[in-house]
Formats: sequence, structure tokens, C-alpha cells
Amino acid sequence: MKTVINGKVYDTDTMTTLVSNKAYHNGNYSGQSSICKTPGGCYCYVTESNGQDLYRRNSIQALTKDQITEYIDGWQLNDEELKTLLEEDIVEPA
Repeated sequence: MKTVINGKVYDTDTMTTLVSNKAYHNGNYSGQSSICKTPGGCYCYVTESNGQDLYRRNSIQALTKDQITEYIDGWQLNDEELKTLLEEDIVEPA
């Protein structure tokens, strides 16, 4: 998926996924949400849909580093995702 935001091309094929969260609708898998980083260092929130939820759409939204924690609040993270967020200085240990 490719989107132009503020004159910059955001392309999911070239992004690195930092963390992701699967989404369900009525118990069925309906896609996932991810925080990604572009090769140029920009962060974004990527929503992917498989069509199971009529209100869920494919989209890319640009984020600042400070906004990321608002989007991932409550997500279950694996060890690798937590390590990545700590290395990117997005979250800090409790």
C-alpha cells in the first residue's frame, strides 16, 4: 500500500514494522494495526483490513515519535517488539 502524506510517499513494502496488533470483529480475524518506520526515519500507523469488518479500512497515518505510545497503549508486546521500542526510545522501562 502506498500513500502520499505531506508530500512524502509512505510505502508499506519498504517500511520496517516495529510492533503490530491483530484485530478481530465478531470473533473473526479482520486485519491488523502496526506501527512502522520508513527508510527515511518517519513513523506511521498502518491499518490493514481483510474485509471482515465493514468499518475497518486500509490506511496509513503519519505519526510523530511522541504520538506512538497513544496508539499502542494496551497492546500485548512480545520480547522482540519491546526491545525494538526501547531501542527506538519510544517507551521506557517501568
